[in-house]
Formats: sequence, C-alpha cells, structure tokens
Amino acid sequence: MLSTPVILLVTAVLSLAWLVGCASTPAPATPAPVTPQAARLLGGADTCRHGPRFTASMGFSQQASIGTAFQGIQGLAVADPAGNNGQGSLYQHPTWDDAGYLGPWTYDRNGNVYTGPVPLVSLVENPPEKQNRVYKIDTDSQIMSEFVDLPAAQPPSGANPFGVVGLTYDCDTEILYASSLAGSTAGEEVGRIFRIDLASDQVLNSLDGVDAMGLGVFNGAQGKRLYYGLTRKPEVWSVALDDKGDFAGEPRFEFSLAGLPTEGRQTVRRIRFGTGTDATLYLMSFNYTLQVAGERQETELTFSYDPFTDTWSQAKTGG
Repeated sequence: MLSTPVILLVTAVLSLAWLVGCASTPAPATPAPVTPQAARLLGGADTCRHGPRFTASMGFSQQASIGTAFQGIQGLAVADPAGNNGQGSLYQHPTWDDAGYLGPWTYDRNGNVYTGPVPLVSLVENPPEKQNRVYKIDTDSQIMSEFVDLPAAQPPSGANPFGVVGLTYDCDTEILYASSLAGSTAGEEVGRIFRIDLASDQVLNSLDGVDAMGLGVFNGAQGKRLYYGLTRKPEVWSVALDDKGDFAGEPRFEFSLAGLPTEGRQTVRRIRFGTGTDATLYLMSFNYTLQVAGERQETELTFSYDPFTDTWSQAKTGG
C-alpha cells in the first residue's frame, strides 16, 4: 500500500489501460431524474456520466485519463501525458491500490468511480475470497472504500479466481450492474449479474446462472435492455429492464461472434454504447486463467442497431 500520494513518470502505453477522459469540468452533485421509457432517446443509458470532481482542483490537463491497467502499477491511477512539464505523469491516491489489481470501472453522474478487483499473475494481492467486491472512489475526497460485498452462489476456489468482471451504470434508474463469475467451475455455470441501487447502496436482486463479462444498457425501440457478453460462448445476450431497472422477462440471444474477424478473441470484455445507434465491443481471450488476465490485448468490433427490427449487426467498414 502506498503511504502518500505519488507522481510517477508514465512508462506504460496508454492504450493498454481501460480509459475514459477525466479532465473535463465535473458537474456538481445532481439528483437522478426519472425518465419514462417512452420518452427516452435511442442510445446508451450512461451518457450522463462525468469525471470525478477532484480532477478539477488538481491541475490535470485535458489529456488526463483514468485507468486500471498501467504497466507495473497496481490499482487505479490517473495518467496525464502533459504532466511533469510534458514528460508525462501518473498520479495515485494512497487508497487506490488497497484492493490489489483492479479491472472494470465506471463513473456515475456525480463523478464517483466504481471498480472491481481482478487478479493478475498471482493471488497474493488478489485472494479469491476478496474478488466479489465493488469499491467506490469518492468524487471529492478521492478515498477508495468498499462499496458492496456481493454474495457468491458458491465459495471461491483457486480453480476460478475471478469475481467481479464487468460494471455498467444506468443514468435513468441510478442502477449499477455488476457481472460476477464467483463460484463457477469448469462444469457448473453459477455466475450472476447484480442490480445495485446507488441511492440506497443496496443489492436489490440478481440474474442468476450466467457467466458474463462485458455489460451495457441501451434504450432501444422496444424499451431498455441490459446487454452482456458470455464468457463460455462467443455470444452476446440481453434481458429487458423495466422502469426501475429490474430484470423483466427471459434473456434473449442477440448475436454470435463466431465467424467474425475477432483475431481469436471472442469474449466481450466491455460494451460501449454512444448517443446514437452504434456499439463498440472490446474483445479479449478468456478461459478463467491468470495468464489470460495479464495479457490485456483486445480486438474492437462495431455493431449497428436497427430500430425497425430491434436487432444488431456488424457495422460495415470501408467503401
């Protein structure tokens, strides 16, 4: 654990990190508006997100980014290519490495950061019994603390060291969704997608029996849906959400990645929806091993949504 905040030269390639720009002017604390589904525009449901408020007072440039995969750095950090007189700098609060190595993360509308631990190389810094937790970094104080400890379907084991592997936020309902692989084995799929209410800091319920990683909420022509990429098959599925963000109905198969130019990487690590009808999928190789967790190489694919058929297809490229 670091004892004081540190500023380090950036030696990692920024493309290896899970990045979102964080130096834009953060918004003040804002209560969540309730928007009926019928009034929502087509597009991703997390476009209200803002970077942490603490970045505004720390002198970061517009190029500064948050990441959890900077080479040689445990935990979360802020990289600023323009810092240190243009040589690049890396900032880390003393608490940001308390949970070991981190993986998925997202903002909420007030700039709070939510993240989950993901083991790399060994279990020394990331013991299995501590991998099913979500941590919160306060938008003002910078302090990272445990936000919620998610209930696993079965006890963790060294055969599957993973817990929380995916996070996404819904601006319309103030719900944080977390996908977990905790308790799953080679022969039994017991993963869960949790629905967490940010207003009460409570786990409301979960979609059980599914091993998923990348998550994303999209407001489509037929309503709001949570999309998720499976870890055991090269497929993307979804489930309908009601006005409170609760799971409504049975999961639906959306599309397969088999046969697409994935460069051999067929697990959706992350789903990014924008304000329109496109989605970017970030694919990685994954088979529940620590070696794979340490690679951090990925393939990007773009898909387009057809509101008339409520379906997705790979976007055409080139002329």
